[in-house]
Amino acid sequence: MNQSMPHSIEAEEAVLGSILLDGNDLIEKCLEFIPNSEVFYSTKSQLLWDYLIELKNERIKIDTISVISKFKEKDKQILDAYWITGLGQSCPSTHNVDYYAKIVLEKFLQRKLIESSTKVQEMAYNNTMEFERILDEVNRYTTELQELQPLKEFNIEEGIDEAIEDIKKPDNVVSYGYKALDSLAGGMTKGEVTVVAGRPGHGKTTFSVNLAMNFLKQGMKVALINREMSNKEMFKKLLVLESGCLSYKDIRLGNMTQDDYDVLTMTRNDMIDKYNKKLFMYDDIKDIDSAHSLIRKIKPDVVIDDYIQLVKVNGKKDRRFEIEQIMQDYKWLAKFCKIPVILLSQLNREIEKREDPIPKTSDLAESGSIEQVAENILFVYYDYKIRYEKSYLGKNQMQIVAAKVRYGETGIATLGFEGNRCLFANSKEDIIYKGGSNG
Repeated sequence: MNQSMPHSIEAEEAVLGSILLDGNDLIEKCLEFIPNSEVFYSTKSQLLWDYLIELKNERIKIDTISVISKFKEKDKQILDAYWITGLGQSCPSTHNVDYYAKIVLEKFLQRKLIESSTKVQEMAYNNTMEFERILDEVNRYTTELQELQPLKEFNIEEGIDEAIEDIKKPDNVVSYGYKALDSLAGGMTKGEVTVVAGRPGHGKTTFSVNLAMNFLKQGMKVALINREMSNKEMFKKLLVLESGCLSYKDIRLGNMTQDDYDVLTMTRNDMIDKYNKKLFMYDDIKDIDSAHSLIRKIKPDVVIDDYIQLVKVNGKKDRRFEIEQIMQDYKWLAKFCKIPVILLSQLNREIEKREDPIPKTSDLAESGSIEQVAENILFVYYDYKIRYEKSYLGKNQMQIVAAKVRYGETGIATLGFEGNRCLFANSKEDIIYKGGSNG
């Protein structure tokens, strides 16, 4: 048996009749629920609504006579004066017009949902379409339906109370785990984006591994999306870092003693025990939609994506617009999930032409899109890598340049660094104290 699409002619006519009785004031009230004539099911209702909007825009008083005088010859076959006059007479109550309008909108959204579901079914039956693409379409239809709903009424009292409640929470700010950096940036605020960038080989991925470990030690759930390195290589860094004594170089080259393998086994077991269901790593997430779908499933406390220039964006061809889309999407994800997001980024090649080697925000690849959205921008700068013998910091110190800090101060935090142990520490002395080389 064929079913007609959801609709309520009674509600549609009650809306139109109310407006014809009480005029221009009520049409403003209804616009929140009925932004255009497509929301009506009946062709008659759609045509009449367009005439009412026309009168409103021309600032002509809305009533039965003014509406009928507007009718075009071609529309008189659909609209007639008898029907128009009857709308006002049969209207139950003009005081309930917003309730009637809401019914009209709900029926429209039901129709749109049925149409969208039908399209999704057709795509699902089409074996040539990737499953991820189908999910993208589902998300798009869902977003469209959400945008069609009226805005939630703003309540200033609730807004202020939510802010005060947030102030009382001790966990709204997430520590980076380094005193010098936290003193500048004050940590990361939940719901916001931090960008970490640096020259190739300056340790930005190693820094992100250290940040991930710091977050895990704070009891947080961490999602690491690896695009440049494989999970296998990232786990090598994590094993070296967690062990406190293994050599990354020896692991990569296979120069391991039996004692080293014993430490490796103990570290493995320790990591599984401590970080199971806390650390999630993926190296096969190509596009932004898949990343967001994954994050919504895992519900992590912190997300680290390494790095954004390798993220694929469907439908975008200009790289500048791709980065802008990635940044905006991650910004909304951070806000929606109430989590801090750390995005690693490349620098452009112009920095190599400049005499001053310390990175600036203008050195970011697609800097405009990144700088506009990110709350914090941090640069990993390894003075020793560039100056060698002329380095004023030496092999075991690294600088984190806080170039943009929304809720703190810009500046430079100097940390201890031991590359062979994949370790960032609060100071050079901490590196030496733990047994590392002092360079």
